Amino acid sequence: MIRPVILALLLGIIPLYGESPVRAPEPAPHPSPPVDFNHLPWSNGEALTYLVSWTAFDAAEGTFTALNKGDHWEFNLKLTSRGIVDDFYPFTGTFWSLLTPAPWRSTEYGEYRFEPHRIIKERTQIDYVQHQGTREIWSEGKTKTFPIEENAVDDLGTMLYHLRAGPWKAGDKRTLYVYESNSEKQAEAECQGRETLAWGTWPAQPLLRILVLPTKGTHRRGHLLLWMTDDARRLPLHAEIEFRYGSFNIDLIKIGKPVPAGH
Repeated sequence: MIRPVILALLLGIIPLYGESPVRAPEPAPHPSPPVDFNHLPWSNGEALTYLVSWTAFDAAEGTFTALNKGDHWEFNLKLTSRGIVDDFYPFTGTFWSLLTPAPWRSTEYGEYRFEPHRIIKERTQIDYVQHQGTREIWSEGKTKTFPIEENAVDDLGTMLYHLRAGPWKAGDKRTLYVYESNSEKQAEAECQGRETLAWGTWPAQPLLRILVLPTKGTHRRGHLLLWMTDDARRLPLHAEIEFRYGSFNIDLIKIGKPVPAGH
């Protein structure tokens, strides 16, 4: 059970575990502000390494890297088990997301994941003209398609950067459309306010507190709380996810150097 939970946490899945007997009313959509692709909070080659912990135990470590490919951005995640998970169910994974500008939207998401007795290799591409997603499961030789209603959706990787892409102030809300597996899902993010906190080795500083709740496209419940710096970089320093399996923390432990200009 630990393995899929940890993967969900690092990939940024809005908590989808835990059945809810009554589905809450869906709120009215809140459009995200336009993204200025010439002035993003991250630079080419930014690398952020996070540690996932479950109660007092280390569980996984992952590094997100942002790469400017000229006509699009590529976001990569390298993930590996740590601590108690590595002892009982060691795994590694490489995940990628392609983002095209104007408007902000994902066009491709894929993964290579290696677990005991299982290898997962797959890619999903979005055709916005046809409003269709195509999931190629290379490890099984299968292809599946599913409908995409919106003209711009995120995958699990680009969603994390989308939360950083625009300015926030207390009370701001954004509706996020995310495709995952064989369907499109929806969530609402709200800035609950500004706090001055210290997390881990990071000194006390002004942070934005963002709450993300699932809405349309899932009958599940749970929540994600994210604290990111209230400055130009909007660095996510700490996240807490709580659902029926317990509480998990995700903490930024290292910032890598950006790629030099011209590379």
